[in-house]
Amino acid sequence: MVTKIAERSIIVTILYVKTIAAIAMGFLAGQLAVYIFNRMPASWLCDYGQEPPEILTDRQVQRIKGWPWRWIYSGGLACLCLRLVYTEIQHPPAGFDGLPPDYVQLLGQCQFEMAGLIACWTMLIIGLADLKYMIIPDQFVIMLAIAGMGFLPFHDSLLQPLGGLAAGGGVMLLVALLGKLAFRREVMGFGDVKLAAAMGLGLGLRGMIFALAAASVVSGFAAAAGLARGKYRKFDMQPFGPFLTGAGIFYVFIVWPFMV
Repeated sequence: MVTKIAERSIIVTILYVKTIAAIAMGFLAGQLAVYIFNRMPASWLCDYGQEPPEILTDRQVQRIKGWPWRWIYSGGLACLCLRLVYTEIQHPPAGFDGLPPDYVQLLGQCQFEMAGLIACWTMLIIGLADLKYMIIPDQFVIMLAIAGMGFLPFHDSLLQPLGGLAAGGGVMLLVALLGKLAFRREVMGFGDVKLAAAMGLGLGLRGMIFALAAASVVSGFAAAAGLARGKYRKFDMQPFGPFLTGAGIFYVFIVWPFMV
């Protein structure tokens, strides 16, 4: 009886520690998102060889206002961390044979939540950069690809991440090429292609299909609404990155935990 009570106390303690750590990491990530976006080198937010405008180099100008966005991002990422922690508690990764089942579920490797937090944080930064400056920084695309490798143990097989990479990069590249042939102009930047490939590596084939479909539908509605209101003209280029990263975050936050 004493042993059972002691084990239960340890399990509850671990659960409390992971919960508090998840909230703290999410809160810190939200604060860092605004700080890093405002402080990243101006050249990261420009095309290759382009001279950054003064608005990007002026340290007094906030690219993203601290209020209320740092608190919105902190709250959202804290909720994300909690969601991912309890997902991994219920579905721990392989590799913990020999430990009691309860400890397997609670200790885990924290791999799913860490990969999810870093990937979603990076997609947030990429989406903001594309929304505000029509640019997808390569530095964060590389970071997203690295974070995506943390999801590898949670895919059915290696075919999922490889298929996601091929589907994401391949579909976007095809759209870019066909659009250029049809309209004689660039309809999609190569940054979107690299972003989709990096996302596919982490989300897998199923996740990338979901993200592409959801982003296409939502961006289509947004474009129709913008045209109807006269916000922009028919052939104006609009950023696709915010829709794609938003769909990716939604998949990690809401959809994937039911499938892991």
